[in-house]
Amino acid sequence: MRSAAQFNLTISGNQTVEIIEAFTLKADGRKVPADAKDFVTQAGSVGAAMSFVDLKVQQIPFRDLSVGDTAVVTVRVTESQHYIPNNYSRAFVLAPGPMQRTVDVTLRAPATLDVRHDEQLLSFEESRQGDEIVRHWSGTAAPAPVEKNAADLAFLLPALRISTFASFESIATAYYDQAKKKAIVTPEIQRLADEITKDKTETRDQAQALYEWVTRNIRYVAVYFGNGRFVPNDTATILSRRFGDCKDDATLLSALLAAKGIVSEEVLLGTAPAYRLPATATVSAFNHVIVYIPSLDRYVDPTVPFGNFGRLPSADRGKPVVRVSDKGAVLAHTPTSSIEDNVIELDSHMSTMHDGQRQGETVIVARGDFADVMRAYAAQVEAHGKDVILQPLAQQRGLLSGTYDFDAPPWTDRQESYRVTMKWTLPKPGPAEKTFRIPPGFSPVLPNPAFFFGDLVATKRTYPEVCRAGRIVHNVHVTLPDDVVSVKLPPAIKRSTPQLTYRDEWTRDGQQLRRRTEVISSVSEGACAPAQIDAVVATVRSIGTTSQPMVTSRRGGAATAAQPGLIQHLFGTSSAPDHVGPSGAAHPVPQVSR
Repeated sequence: MRSAAQFNLTISGNQTVEIIEAFTLKADGRKVPADAKDFVTQAGSVGAAMSFVDLKVQQIPFRDLSVGDTAVVTVRVTESQHYIPNNYSRAFVLAPGPMQRTVDVTLRAPATLDVRHDEQLLSFEESRQGDEIVRHWSGTAAPAPVEKNAADLAFLLPALRISTFASFESIATAYYDQAKKKAIVTPEIQRLADEITKDKTETRDQAQALYEWVTRNIRYVAVYFGNGRFVPNDTATILSRRFGDCKDDATLLSALLAAKGIVSEEVLLGTAPAYRLPATATVSAFNHVIVYIPSLDRYVDPTVPFGNFGRLPSADRGKPVVRVSDKGAVLAHTPTSSIEDNVIELDSHMSTMHDGQRQGETVIVARGDFADVMRAYAAQVEAHGKDVILQPLAQQRGLLSGTYDFDAPPWTDRQESYRVTMKWTLPKPGPAEKTFRIPPGFSPVLPNPAFFFGDLVATKRTYPEVCRAGRIVHNVHVTLPDDVVSVKLPPAIKRSTPQLTYRDEWTRDGQQLRRRTEVISSVSEGACAPAQIDAVVATVRSIGTTSQPMVTSRRGGAATAAQPGLIQHLFGTSSAPDHVGPSGAAHPVPQVSR
């Protein structure tokens, strides 16, 4: 009811809208007209990092709408001038959802106009009427499941793309014809480039210094007005503002590189989880611009605050792109990540003092996407304070009392690997405490396949899922109390699919108890097929309920085995980690009875 009770239409600054009719069609056939006095127009769409200044949002509420009624609205939108002159493109994709929808699209165009199109799960017919060609598409989109982390949806759902562009290269060329005028080497740019690279002689060092200057000094804010959506600002405007959008950042970096004689190309890509291009070239396939440096064979994204010169953010990797420069436009792909590109290694130590006090330390060494995760966590600690951020994590890990500490370089530190140390101390147990648990690694990330494959739910996938390669390793070292008399270790676990390897093994050396858990994702692309995800889910579930070491200690002349129910009471479950997210990965731990 809420979604049907009002109609929102967004139009650009080069468009006008006319509301032809709007009414509620009651179940008994009566019409209840919408009242123009209820219509609201919002000027602009403004957010923290993006402002579409010339957008207008027209809201039309319907009167007396009840279950069984129909809301009807007819509008005419007129576009007077395209932001990329002399061309037009449009894409329709019916996203999955609970409602059945019918689509009916008619395109009338001069017969002399070269219109390209492709469609899927829709019927198409074409006819000639005088000097026009009439193209008609229709079909029904049945209710479809909504799945998290879906990839390449635009190629699997009812969709239609129409365009007057001959190719994606022609879109990039049209963009570059305007953008290259903004990236000229002015005296201001030359002075700045020389200053930034004054101590650098090698091409790579100069390029990295220029890249890091842009990411540190130009804040990402997109202020769009008219064709500013497709044409960057000039470098003088960008430098005076100290902010800009992706086109501005790419333009500024290209100009600075050119000032040092380093050739670069601007790169158009889409950050949505789509890993191929459709048959018909539409502008909506791209929403981002980065830079390619041919002499280094390196793609860099200057919009990432404190980004890394050596790797792209995950949304840019494995994507089809168009590189464009004075030499023309060429289709290409950004590189994907390998197993060793995304690695986090955790080393946890726990010991019991003579007075019964327990303390632990986890050293986390991360690179790639994991380094970004840990930097984001460090930024939260810096912004809100250790107590606010660490207390919920401690409770989640079962550290219900005690003190905690966090030590890390500034989150703005670009160096990889990024190293974090987290510590905890629990007080001496009281006389009534018969059993205590050895806490897992005190870390926001623990071994879990979900980090690489998203939510691993039991139902079979319908659509491909976003996935990535990488490795998580957790080594746990426990120094047992002197009064331990026996330890029974659980059997080692090893499970694998072509995409996933999971290993878990406990060992003992005297009073030292060790555990090594390793999760490896060996995917080679950014999207995993439903069958691949289903195989990962089945493998994770096959691990079942993981057992813990049974540790028996002697106090007062009596030996007592651990109570296995304690873990389930504190964690909710000790089964394989398919029910929890990457930051709350199940990591069963040993219990000690006194």
